[in-house]
Amino acid sequence: MSDPIIFDERQQRVLGVLIEKSLTTPHSYPLTLNQVVVGCNQKSSRDPVVSWMEDEVDEVLTGLGRAGFATQVHGAGSRVGKWRQELTGRLALTGQAMAVLAEMLLRGPQTLGELRTRASRMKDVPDLSTLEDVLRDLAEHSPPLASRFSPEGVRRGVRWGHLLQPESAIQRQRVAEETGITTSEARPHNETSPQSTDTQPLNTQSAGPGRLDRLEKLVQELQYRVERLEQIEQ
Repeated sequence: MSDPIIFDERQQRVLGVLIEKSLTTPHSYPLTLNQVVVGCNQKSSRDPVVSWMEDEVDEVLTGLGRAGFATQVHGAGSRVGKWRQELTGRLALTGQAMAVLAEMLLRGPQTLGELRTRASRMKDVPDLSTLEDVLRDLAEHSPPLASRFSPEGVRRGVRWGHLLQPESAIQRQRVAEETGITTSEARPHNETSPQSTDTQPLNTQSAGPGRLDRLEKLVQELQYRVERLEQIEQ
């Protein structure tokens, strides 16, 4: 599989939940529709926190099923179907890679320290060296699944994110990393906006005139790129 794989925000959340639960609670996996809904709306380990109804999640699962990224199974004598994800199997990912990718799907770009700690609740990632190997494998995968989102000049707090999303969303997140403007501030108003606790909103009162000019130019460039990418995606 070498073609880019792109999911919208709801598909990312649902797949992240399915991967996470397959690693943390294998005894109750696959998941019923209700369990997927609860996992999506979970208030911990999620960014943004959402409140979705069953019919919304059911629609997402059905779409993922049609695309071959999820399967509904029925146990012997059970009238309730359960869902499992097929993404990581199709991509032949290891348990550690599954955990790191799930974290990105559930919370967006994160620092190396955050990724190691949070992914380890699903699959042990003993040290940063191991994490770096996992991230390198994800970046070199065909298709690429993850990338460094922080600018090259950044040495501390380097953040990585997943690439299973539209290019316009990736560009917004990269500009957010460079400017300090949160993804929600850079995102068009008609889209769901993550409220990341890891990226602080821009404080324009403390920024000097030169910084403000640079940020305004970057935001204008971002808006232009997003418009161009949305035209291409249509």
